Amino acid sequence: MNQKKEHTIMVVDNEYRNANLILNVLKKSGFNVIVVEDGASAIEKAKNVLPDLILLDILMPGIDGFEVCRTLQASERTKNIPVIFMTSLSESTEKIKGLNLGAVDYIVKPFKAEELLSRINIHIRLQKEIKKRTAAQIELQKSASELEDKVQARTAELSQSLEELQAAQLQLINSEKMSNIGALVAGIAHELNNPVSIAVGNVNLAETYLTAIISHIKLYQKQFPDPGLIIEKDAEEKDIDFMIEELPKILSSVQKASDRISKISVSLRSFAREDSTSKVSFDINEGIDNTLIILQHRLKANHQRPAIKIVKNYGNLPQINCYPNTLNQVFMSLLVNTINYLEEYNHKKFKTYQEILQNPNRITITTSIIESYGVEIRIANNGLGIVENLKDKLYEAFENTNTNSKVSNLGLSMSHLIIVNKHGGKLECNSICEKGTEFVIKLPNQKRKKVRNNWINFTLNILIILLIIYF
Repeated sequence: MNQKKEHTIMVVDNEYRNANLILNVLKKSGFNVIVVEDGASAIEKAKNVLPDLILLDILMPGIDGFEVCRTLQASERTKNIPVIFMTSLSESTEKIKGLNLGAVDYIVKPFKAEELLSRINIHIRLQKEIKKRTAAQIELQKSASELEDKVQARTAELSQSLEELQAAQLQLINSEKMSNIGALVAGIAHELNNPVSIAVGNVNLAETYLTAIISHIKLYQKQFPDPGLIIEKDAEEKDIDFMIEELPKILSSVQKASDRISKISVSLRSFAREDSTSKVSFDINEGIDNTLIILQHRLKANHQRPAIKIVKNYGNLPQINCYPNTLNQVFMSLLVNTINYLEEYNHKKFKTYQEILQNPNRITITTSIIESYGVEIRIANNGLGIVENLKDKLYEAFENTNTNSKVSNLGLSMSHLIIVNKHGGKLECNSICEKGTEFVIKLPNQKRKKVRNNWINFTLNILIILLIIYF
């Protein structure tokens, strides 16, 4: 009885006898009852009192029950109050109309007290459960948000580590003290070990927490497949399903970044000991595809432009003997620069989202066989193009061809070293201003002659691994 006293029922009925009958039934059952005789008063009273449930007559002078329900549902303050229509109408169309307006139930006059009380109790319990589950959902979202903050913090930590490595790289190259490179790189690798170990450990812990939270949310969804309009709308507004799908991907990308830095650390120590690497068979098309997967976040649509269109014209290539890791870095460098060229083109031309949508940014990748030589890879875009007098400086590592450009001359310079010096191939740039740019890689399909000068080979390997850090 005490629990029911906490619940307030508002009865809206212009018939005194009927309203009084309902009043007596509800009071005997322990409910607080408010009786209102017309629609306008009902709307005002509902906003002020916020009853737990409204019994609403349809046929009333002035504003009828349908209009009252429509007004209550349109108000942020009253839209969650359950409404049960009371009417002597038996037409199905009228019932459907009421339910479509947001009513939770329908009761036909004359009704039995037991039926009325049963329906009221059911909907009050349902409303209480909805509030409880909404609170639980909010708590789960809060936990997910806190976890995402932790992931972002770890990502920032990894980014800081990368920035420190990039600064060290520039210092090493600018100093031109190549005789001390081995010791310096070994020192960087040693200093990198501790933060990487901490980052990897925390990412694994965050993944465990996230898996548990998502599992808990899915259990809620499984146990309560029909959560009610409030929770469904709240979940839709916050895009809970998207968060559940994307958070593991975010964590996975952080994990991959951690693993990548860890591998870089191992590679740095390995190169510092002047270890050599042999060429192995490699599928060029597969390497490009893997690089595109890694760069998917750069290719997809954002608030400034639609997704960049990728056109693949792959030939049936044989596997070639090469250094796959460094070759993948070339693909990465060229594709990143190509994306940057396109985004700069959009910015300089003040192109709107709709204009780009009509003529999409496009990257065309073509692979083919060069008879009696090897393979050819072409990476072209339909962007701004490169001014003719800057082409000669394109592969100069520290030549700043454009102070506002995101295009990396260092990355292009190292790509040139990898293709020409390490693989004995060719890297060319075909560009027409306002038309676009095309990078052409030509790789011989033969084992490269052994480098005679071990010191030069060692120095080149160090520069290559620093490129990996840079990107």
